[in-house]
Amino acid sequence: PAACRGYLLQLETDGILSPLQREIVIDRLVALESDKYGDEVDIDRLKWLVLMVLSSQPGQEQACARMEDLVFEDSVALPN
Repeated sequence: PAACRGYLLQLETDGILSPLQREIVIDRLVALESDKYGDEVDIDRLKWLVLMVLSSQPGQEQACARMEDLVFEDSVALPN
């Protein structure tokens, strides 16, 4: 979806993702979309996927920490 493409571009502009990491995320998104569930990818799912990609790569601690903040900032605002 266009919102996900825009979000990926923003992450790259903010220095959280490199162009290579963006391509890895897109590859993983394509794999998710072809899974048996067929659910459309939304921003929340994209955030978690980016976090997983960053956490699996050495030397990405700062980018991973910034992404964790983005993932969890929405969940803090939700009431229990």
